[in-house]
Amino acid sequence: MKTKITLSGFAGTGKSTVGKIIQHRLNFQFISVGNYSREFALKEYGMTINEFQKKCIDEPELDSLIDEKFKKECNSKENIVIDYRLGFHFIDNAFHVLLKVSDEKASKRIGLDNRNNEATSAEAIKYRNKVMKTRFQKNYNIDFTNKNNYALVIDTNDLTPNEVADLIIEQYQKQFAVNSIPSINFHLWQPCNMRCKFCFATFLDVKQEYVPKGHLPENEALKVVRKIAAAGFEKITFAGGEPLLCKWLPKLIKTAKELGMTTMIVTNGSKLTDSFLKENKTYLDWIAVSIDSLEEENNIKIGRAVTGKKTLSKEFYYELINKIHQYSYGLKINTVVNKVNYKDNLATFIAHAKPKRWKVLQVLPIKGQNDNKIDEFKITDAEYMHFLNTHKDVETIVPESNDEIKGSYVMVDPAGRFFDNAAGTHNYSKPILEVGIEQALKTMNYDFEKFRKRGGIYDWNNDKNQDLREEALKA
Repeated sequence: MKTKITLSGFAGTGKSTVGKIIQHRLNFQFISVGNYSREFALKEYGMTINEFQKKCIDEPELDSLIDEKFKKECNSKENIVIDYRLGFHFIDNAFHVLLKVSDEKASKRIGLDNRNNEATSAEAIKYRNKVMKTRFQKNYNIDFTNKNNYALVIDTNDLTPNEVADLIIEQYQKQFAVNSIPSINFHLWQPCNMRCKFCFATFLDVKQEYVPKGHLPENEALKVVRKIAAAGFEKITFAGGEPLLCKWLPKLIKTAKELGMTTMIVTNGSKLTDSFLKENKTYLDWIAVSIDSLEEENNIKIGRAVTGKKTLSKEFYYELINKIHQYSYGLKINTVVNKVNYKDNLATFIAHAKPKRWKVLQVLPIKGQNDNKIDEFKITDAEYMHFLNTHKDVETIVPESNDEIKGSYVMVDPAGRFFDNAAGTHNYSKPILEVGIEQALKTMNYDFEKFRKRGGIYDWNNDKNQDLREEALKA
């Protein structure tokens, strides 16, 4: 999966401005080789960028010094947009873009940008560009203006920076639509030991028609995980049903982690034992616990109870959270706001739990999944906002309304098929093991912008906690 965008072009094409817009919209890091070169020239030699570029012709080792620095830095990172004329040559696994502009337009842009000590006339810019092109051809035997080096070439003369960014993002997402959303939820297990009445992923239809046991055999589930990793997904969340009912879940987690993915499970917590926490510390990064209420009466009404009858106590949840922290797993809490719990106040509990993310979802009607019971749990937008306002001071809260949920998750069902809920029902692909990831994904309706806007991209790398986990076990 390509998670880098490089921007090349002559002076005045708007690389830095466009790069910063893309940075904001895609939540990428922005790196500017041009800005670094200006600062380097001034600090080390007291030169303007124009003077420094002339110096580089006679001293090509200066170019090599800068290029080696950024080649190493950019190739070691993901989710970056880079203002770098030679990015197409030095940066691997990236979407390369060339921006073009006339010398006259470039002159006006640079003049408005108030770049001190930088020649801004059209003639000066034309000369500067000529020197630059000659320099790179001499030093590297490459022509950075050759459009064949790029996936996209844009004439920016009559476009605003926002319009240029729109074109780049559109083409980037279109070209990599197969896996532009970097995380995936694998609902590997249809059976569940709780009976949540609003559940929007019951998969009774899947069990009845495709997998009578409610899941794939172990070897096929492992193959699905390997296919997912090979397609370039960065994070995988194992969900259900209740995934901890799956005896080979640890094998799936280990396989996913060894193939380079960040790993997470979503669980109701009832089966989350000390032995599981200890034995999976090496390969499991995150644990998401579904907690809708701390009131036993509410949980009985909701069905958030084992066999629909035995609830987990408030004390149980507090102890469970403490155990997860003890082993230094990344903690996430999921809460579905519905007619029963929208007046609850979980602020004290969340303050104690300190989750890195508290996902607060509006209860979602899905045709074919929860039709029979959803009416008694549906809430208005005002009721949903009441819950959010009650917890407005919680810094880690991540709200997700019905509209934000639909179409913004890449999901795989217990039969090993992609599915989406964009139209308020489950739309299934053909099995991944039958047609492959790319072909199966083409029939899905996933919206990268929705994914991004709901906060789907965040720092999910939890490897830094590995040492903490090991220390906790020694204690």
